[in-house]
Amino acid sequence: MLDEALFTILFDVGFGIVQWVLILRFIYGIFLPENSRLLGVHHINRVTDRIIRLFSLITHERMINRVRPLYVGFLFFAIRFYILPTAFGYQIEGVQDLSLEALVLGLLG
Repeated sequence: MLDEALFTILFDVGFGIVQWVLILRFIYGIFLPENSRLLGVHHINRVTDRIIRLFSLITHERMINRVRPLYVGFLFFAIRFYILPTAFGYQIEGVQDLSLEALVLGLLG
């Protein structure tokens, strides 16, 4: 039982980190050029480009390239909020019930 709960939490935290990194890429993409060599930006772009390419079959071809990280980040959120609870059999009433967000809120308060 504990192994299943730990696996569920780790799975959700992994998806959550990917989701927030994609949203972060969208936010700094508003202010920085895509080929920026700012500390860490180049590495985040390289990693998230692979994830965005994986989802290229379900992203619209006319979508602006700078918006795609937000769209894929939202898809990860939808997976975390709707599909994972159904697959692993746990209840979520709000965003604060997701594992990563609950962990961050616990550290803050």
